[in-house]
Amino acid sequence: MEITTYSNFRQHLKSFLDKVFTNREPLFVTRSNGEDVVVISKSDYDSMLETFHLLKSPKNAERLLKGIEEYEKGLGEEKSLLED
Repeated sequence: MEITTYSNFRQHLKSFLDKVFTNREPLFVTRSNGEDVVVISKSDYDSMLETFHLLKSPKNAERLLKGIEEYEKGLGEEKSLLED
């Protein structure tokens, strides 16, 4: 994750925002008088919100994590989608 100061961020705003979007990597902005911030792309933010929503239910989180574990062990099974 790239780190910059608030002053540098302000001076090069467009460049930093373009990098965040293009590289899909967050930018850490330090501030001397206030809490530091992290800048992320909207698509990454939307993905995080979706993940939080899916993991909010303990039962759903358990099912998802179990599925990931099974997939990583090679137990995944490819299935075709139904045609309308």
